[in-house]
Amino acid sequence: MRHCHAEDAPKLGTPLNPRTYDYTGAVLWNAHAGALWARFTLNLRRALAAHFGITQKDMKAALRVSFAKVAEYQKRGLVHFHAVIRIDGPDGHTSAPPAWAGVDDLTHAVRAAAPRTALTVTSATVGDHEIRWGEMLDVREITALGDGELTDAAVAGYVAKYATKSAEDSGTVDRSLICRTCSGRGMVGGRARDLCPDCEGTRQAEPLRDLPVQRHVRQMIRTAWDLGGLPEFADLKLCKWAHMLGFRGHFSTKSRAYSTTLGALRDVRRAWRLAQADVARVRAGHAAPTPDTVLVTETSWAYLASGYRPGEELLAAQTRHDINQTRADKERTKTEGEVWQ
Repeated sequence: MRHCHAEDAPKLGTPLNPRTYDYTGAVLWNAHAGALWARFTLNLRRALAAHFGITQKDMKAALRVSFAKVAEYQKRGLVHFHAVIRIDGPDGHTSAPPAWAGVDDLTHAVRAAAPRTALTVTSATVGDHEIRWGEMLDVREITALGDGELTDAAVAGYVAKYATKSAEDSGTVDRSLICRTCSGRGMVGGRARDLCPDCEGTRQAEPLRDLPVQRHVRQMIRTAWDLGGLPEFADLKLCKWAHMLGFRGHFSTKSRAYSTTLGALRDVRRAWRLAQADVARVRAGHAAPTPDTVLVTETSWAYLASGYRPGEELLAAQTRHDINQTRADKERTKTEGEVWQ
């Protein structure tokens, strides 16, 4: 008999047997997902050139493979990618692709490159782990996802559908777990280093056992934190990204020639704001400045006050009282537990 859980069932996304679940492999997968994608794009270009029967150098002179992708968290805490992959002309999105390169050729190359892409993570502590794509590979032409023709708005809508999802959808927290006072070192001071007064040497902004998350998510976070303390994984900065379950990439990336650059967008925004400022000056009766004009704005600053306002001071005092009371209750519970033991 087949049993289906409801969409909001707490069991969804949790392992059937947590004791045998490969938490280390799951965290390492998230941490290397970006590197796996980079290797996939290399294999994709190789597969496409082999499909056309030409060298990669000749293919680069005739066309360019561009992409834009977003990372989405599954309920079990692992990321997967939604990507828009496109064949452009040699100059990128401003040039048309050759007539002999189409969707079927690109689909063939994607299906050929995905199973060939893998990387091995070596560790003397937790053993070697092979990172590769799973069996679920869905390749479809974007025009097949809608009723109309392929437009920029349709592609943007497809990407935005998954870009709005974040790590919190998998049940984790939205903040870094590294202590800000000691920057995750556990110690403060110069030569005579002392334990951090906030984290008491744990390096954690808050105890992992107190996080308001499910057991599976907490174990993912704890595994990322523990792996981050191993010398062979120091470059991954897993403690910094423990709240992201080990994933340390940007949620959205694109190839250089896929579309306009962020720098170009900033230049356009800067020019628009300057133009609006010139219009405001003209309306105020001031002459519009020439390109070589240097504008000097005179301002004056005066000390107003420091500290809390009366209402804010009351709230701060109540917050301090609650924190101290909570700490006292924890110490009392801990002491009573030690006595009974």
